[in-house]
Amino acid sequence: MDKKCIVITGANSGIGYAATQHFARKGDRIIMACRSMDKADKARQEILAEVPAADLTVLRLDVSDLESVQAFARQFIEQFGELDILINNAGIVAIPLQRNSAGHEMQMATNYLGAFALTGLLLPHFRKQGECRIVNVCSLAHRMGKLLVDDLNWDQGEYDQWQSYGRSKVAMMSHTLELNKRLQAQGSNVIALGAHPGFANTNIHSNSPALSKEKTNPVSKWFHAQMQKIIPSATQAAQPIILAAEGADVKGGDYYGPGGLLETGICGKPGKARINKAAFDPALAKQLWEKSEQLSGVGFLNA
Repeated sequence: MDKKCIVITGANSGIGYAATQHFARKGDRIIMACRSMDKADKARQEILAEVPAADLTVLRLDVSDLESVQAFARQFIEQFGELDILINNAGIVAIPLQRNSAGHEMQMATNYLGAFALTGLLLPHFRKQGECRIVNVCSLAHRMGKLLVDDLNWDQGEYDQWQSYGRSKVAMMSHTLELNKRLQAQGSNVIALGAHPGFANTNIHSNSPALSKEKTNPVSKWFHAQMQKIIPSATQAAQPIILAAEGADVKGGDYYGPGGLLETGICGKPGKARINKAAFDPALAKQLWEKSEQLSGVGFLNA
């Protein structure tokens, strides 16, 4: 069996945890890149209880903090040297306006910019033999997002937490396609793909006051309770991400999501998903890449 070295951000909960479980059962080496070491250690122990021989290492990574991204990359390279698969999974959704220490809007920083920087820092360290993969976790919401390259930090206009989420995810989708295009142009053995979980019964919404407020409304509370009966589990929702990471027939630039009603995953099997047309715009993708390099301080694939 070919043992893979896999980095998964946000591996301690939700679909990240489910993906970690899957690869642990297969015997792969997983680096659990997580913001909370306590939560990550707990998740690691839970998986080890099920899979005693699991090869799991916890390293601290706060993807919203570019200094943390740099520190993680240095530690990973020093400790492991090379990897086969990077799954950029960590994310937040619909939070009030916040900025990180560099002044970047928090959803864009967490859901996209940190992943951009991490990818650039780890790219030279992918294994040179065989096919390696970068899987960027996107969202159904990317189809509602606008790619406003001149205002990635939401310095203009009135902030909207849901629009911000959509913007961060369409940025991730555009980057994924451009990344794969640039990798192909250089003859790399690394491919880039996108995937989304559809609706999932995870705790990613726990930090969203908007959703928490909705759940206290009597009608919304009842509706939410009914939806919990049919919304896919984290394990089910992780299947498109797992497919992108290890599927035999996938290709660079593919985008996978759950099947069923409007790609929610309520029924059906994972397959190709629809992409926001804005993500295909080559001029916007080039501008986004340049802006991302400027904001993150990480440049790559420009030759």
